[in-house]
Amino acid sequence: MSISAEYVDIGTFIDQREGYRGGRPFIVGTGVTVDRISVLHRIDRMSPEEIGEEMNLTQPQVMAALTFYFANKETIDREIEEYDRESDALMNEYYAKYGRLRDRLLK
Repeated sequence: MSISAEYVDIGTFIDQREGYRGGRPFIVGTGVTVDRISVLHRIDRMSPEEIGEEMNLTQPQVMAALTFYFANKETIDREIEEYDRESDALMNEYYAKYGRLRDRLLK
């Protein structure tokens, strides 16, 4: 069944491409990833309206991203956790090799 021409097909708001934005789902025409929207909403406690203003998105774009996030919450949350672990590991590796900038400046 297809959507009538008088309605906006919300399935056109979100896309995912290998090699673009790390393969993460994003809002079409913006490059803003769904996980970014989810973090703004869950962690930064921004409302959909605030997210739209901050990221220069329409409310339908924000709501489509949040709907996609909640429909795929386990997978997206797991990917965010993996990214955080990898970032922490890289940061710790850098600090072990070069030290912290603050410590180097205070010498």
